[in-house]
Amino acid sequence: MNVVRAMNDLPVAGACVAPDFLTLDEAAAVLRVGRSTAYREANAFEASKGATGIPVVRYGKQFRVPRHRLEEQLGGPITWPPPQHAHAAAAIEIAVEQPAPAPTERRGGRAVSQLSLAIES
Repeated sequence: MNVVRAMNDLPVAGACVAPDFLTLDEAAAVLRVGRSTAYREANAFEASKGATGIPVVRYGKQFRVPRHRLEEQLGGPITWPPPQHAHAAAAIEIAVEQPAPAPTERRGGRAVSQLSLAIES
């Protein structure tokens, strides 16, 4: 069996592919809705036996959104990473470059804060 692949079918270097299962927060970012809306729609999907809402599967207490089901619902491939996650990744890189705060002084095994209140009796 000879399989011929077109140049368009080859993975592009540096291309980011979405995972097969998204967390509900990731799916909410793709859909550009809030976290509360995403959980409400996930619960609606379960309650309606798949008639409405965000398509989810439950693993224990956690929701996972199958990427292929979400793409079917949206009518095309999703953009990955979602815009919100791109900004979060940049914020993480900036935070890593910031110097760590000075350590607090320790006395008797407890951290002593910079502000201390003296209560005299």
